[in-house]
Amino acid sequence: MDPRYSALAADVLAAYKKYLEAFMASDMSGINALVSYPLAYVGDGVVKMFHEYPIKPSELMVQTGWRDTVNMQYEVVAVSETKAHLILRSGTRVRADGSPIEDISGFYAWTKTATGWKMFAVSDVRTPL
Repeated sequence: MDPRYSALAADVLAAYKKYLEAFMASDMSGINALVSYPLAYVGDGVVKMFHEYPIKPSELMVQTGWRDTVNMQYEVVAVSETKAHLILRSGTRVRADGSPIEDISGFYAWTKTATGWKMFAVSDVRTPL
């Protein structure tokens, strides 16, 4: 990545890490502070626009037994003054006992706002184990 943009990429990574912390804590106000609505979700053959965050992490945890995500590999792959692409190359969601639930991968588009970097589009691929 061009050194001119390394500080921007670091800011996007910091925003993503805050998002991950809020997600793991099921902190909806923390998540909402890092999303620019409407949020575009690119699913399997469909694009949906959401005016509120489409899931509650605490409900996902109860439904799946998910407790943590391990072996996450992510990076900012492109960034400008106003837009960034971050990919989660891989990660594994696990139960409290460490047993795997699913492998995940994701793409996140971020936009620079007056209050910082915010996610405005997301796509995920989940592979049950």
